[in-house]
Amino acid sequence: MRQCTVFKLGKIPYDEALSFQFELVERAREKKGRNSFLILLEHPPVITIGKNGNQRNILVTEETLKRKGIIVRRIDRGGDVTYHGPGQLVGYPILSLSHYKKSIREYIAALEECLIQTLTAFGVKAERRPKYIGVWVGEEKIASIGVRVSGGVTYHGFALNVDMDLTPFSYLNPCGINKCPITSITKLTDKHPTVGEVANELIDPYNKVFGTQSVVVKTHLSYLPAKEAPPASGGGRDLPKKKD
Repeated sequence: MRQCTVFKLGKIPYDEALSFQFELVERAREKKGRNSFLILLEHPPVITIGKNGNQRNILVTEETLKRKGIIVRRIDRGGDVTYHGPGQLVGYPILSLSHYKKSIREYIAALEECLIQTLTAFGVKAERRPKYIGVWVGEEKIASIGVRVSGGVTYHGFALNVDMDLTPFSYLNPCGINKCPITSITKLTDKHPTVGEVANELIDPYNKVFGTQSVVVKTHLSYLPAKEAPPASGGGRDLPKKKD
């Protein structure tokens, strides 16, 4: 059974969480990829643009975003434009694809399956759509996925809408899809789970899908397991060219 360290960090600024991911990527390269991690958190309002994303998919001005307290970050994941905010569960799995014997496409499918199983526990019947990466309920998108692989190790990840203000999604073409309808658990059901409750529920499907045993750590970002070896260097690979 592979062991996965799960960090439940609450609400963390985007830049701080990204820096922590980079630290964990180095740790995941040690011991031939046997170290793996899953960061579960939520972010203050932020719009992120993928490496090949189009800035024009943000439909409002920079001044409007500043007035509403939303920052913008261009990052190196696959996919286009998306929004993160309070009430949304964000997950960053950091693992070696070769150690888990998965291609990038198989990894994306595994994340989708994990999210679908998690949503089932809250009475939401979700599914994949052939043309798009992510998880959908009918014509509405409830979870997005955008990842990066560097030196064989994954980072970035998924975002699942739990109980959040969906208005900021109208400021963009989510995932580069014009007029993409967005939904959430609370919009679809009479349930009002917290992000923490959904994070707890997600851990079991994640363990089943990836064949891991989780050790949950509730700590500040300064926590890291003891470092055992210098990290290997390696270039990054983008996702196949497919909209998320």
